[in-house]
Amino acid sequence: MRRLTTTVDRHDARSNGSWRFVQKDADGNAYAFHGVFHEVKAPERVIATFEFEGVPGHVAFETMTLEEVGGRTLLTTRSVSQSVMDRDMVVQSGMESGASDSMDCRAEFLAKA
Repeated sequence: MRRLTTTVDRHDARSNGSWRFVQKDADGNAYAFHGVFHEVKAPERVIATFEFEGVPGHVAFETMTLEEVGGRTLLTTRSVSQSVMDRDMVVQSGMESGASDSMDCRAEFLAKA
């Protein structure tokens, strides 16, 4: 069972495009995130920013790479925070459970495709 529902408000996946997602929990609390795509090089790499709207001004720089390994696709995501304090704030926020939920949802979607 999904802990969160995700609505894609905007997803213009091209260089200089932008994105915005809103996640809601069972109590109706909303958590919005947005960013800008700096590079989209399909099917190999996406570089974008990531910012939680609940704590504006703390922007992470994320690189997602996709590579074929043994007939499957390996997804690797690296996130660089502006400071150690920002990194620690993300770790302590509980954001990991939301990220895990999103990855589980992605895996379920791909399994059906």
